[in-house]
Amino acid sequence: MRIVTKFQSEELEIIKIYISLGFTITVEIFRDPEGYKSLANNSFPQHDDLLGIGIHKNKKESVILAINDLRKLMTASR
Repeated sequence: MRIVTKFQSEELEIIKIYISLGFTITVEIFRDPEGYKSLANNSFPQHDDLLGIGIHKNKKESVILAINDLRKLMTASR
């Protein structure tokens, strides 16, 4: 697994998490007055309409919540 920051500014950060060949999770992290909002999607064409959401005061926690939400949605859509 490899994590790469693709874009970073004061209010937005985009990271890509490379899980395996052909499977990546892209997370967009938005800075908000209450903390951070993260949106996660993946590279599988059958799951392109799924979007995991995480909201937390801590950036790392918001990313974890978004990825876990995406995993739940992927499991439910099988």
